[in-house]
Amino acid sequence: MSIASLLSHHGISVPRYVSVDGRIVFDGVTASPAGLAHHTLGQVTAVRAHTFHDGFDPATPIHADPWWSKPGAVDSHVAAMARTFPGFKYVTSTDVTAPTWRGRIDTGRGSFIVEAALRPDGGLPSLKVLGPKLGAFSSGRWVPSPHLYANGNLCIADQSDWNSEDHDVSVAVAWAAHWLAAYTEWRMSRRWPADGTTAHAA
Repeated sequence: MSIASLLSHHGISVPRYVSVDGRIVFDGVTASPAGLAHHTLGQVTAVRAHTFHDGFDPATPIHADPWWSKPGAVDSHVAAMARTFPGFKYVTSTDVTAPTWRGRIDTGRGSFIVEAALRPDGGLPSLKVLGPKLGAFSSGRWVPSPHLYANGNLCIADQSDWNSEDHDVSVAVAWAAHWLAAYTEWRMSRRWPADGTTAHAA
């Protein structure tokens, strides 16, 4: 169990932050007019409240005219990702694909290629790991990771955690970084060390 998890069991909220390369940190962060920064990792972003779960990934609705078809509609997402996760590459939408970002998240204990795709209805973006495969061998058999949807996408948050008016795709990628930090702990201990974050970004 991590120190942050132990403290949260005792009702103490511990802020979590994510670096531009995807590392989750709990302390050593200071605020300045330029934003939040960690003493060794540089720029960081606070991880917003979210809850890990599992089950079925909501189906992506089909829209003849998705919200991103309006000029400039995706600009705030593009700007937020360039600022928060500059290593991610933006792939524009086509007639059959959504606006998507692909990049690497390095938890410090593992490196993962991640894809984040917007949804036509403005719902919680779809997050998946393109590699490596998520799970572990235990007693000679493959055990899939907890908190995955049935289709293999990351279950980074409850749909109700997402606010399309206030959140952009960088919020979802930060949640994915937090998910992957918990996953790397699970790979070593077979215990999922976190439940998500509280309203205080625990």
